[in-house]
Amino acid sequence: MKWWWMFGIMAIGGMMVVNEAWYGNSAAFGTATSMIIVTLIGLKSLENRYRIRMGVIFSLLIAGAIYFGLPNYSVAEAEHNLKQVHKNVNYVNDVGVVNEGWNPFQPNRVYLFEIDSGDRVLFLPDSGDIIKTRPPM
Repeated sequence: MKWWWMFGIMAIGGMMVVNEAWYGNSAAFGTATSMIIVTLIGLKSLENRYRIRMGVIFSLLIAGAIYFGLPNYSVAEAEHNLKQVHKNVNYVNDVGVVNEGWNPFQPNRVYLFEIDSGDRVLFLPDSGDIIKTRPPM
């Protein structure tokens, strides 16, 4: 197995770990992951003199996809923002949502928090909007 395959596997694994630990699985890394896989397969068929040039170009494109796939707020930042308004804030889980239209860089998960009054709120990781939900049954 060549070194670039190992690097690709480590990059995808690293993105998955960061997505789970910091962003509650809301980062849109699907495009970047697909680009890494396609690049690894495509670079295999190129001649050696073109591999480095194309590898650099695709690495820049992948870095852009990772950057645009990151939400504006991590779970910790969302919790900090909510603590500015409420005394007790507890992160419950991330909730899947359906997006209108097709945007590969828009998060498909939101953060669910329980606040001091016992109510639950949704925090949108892209915009920072807070939506109050119905009380749990």
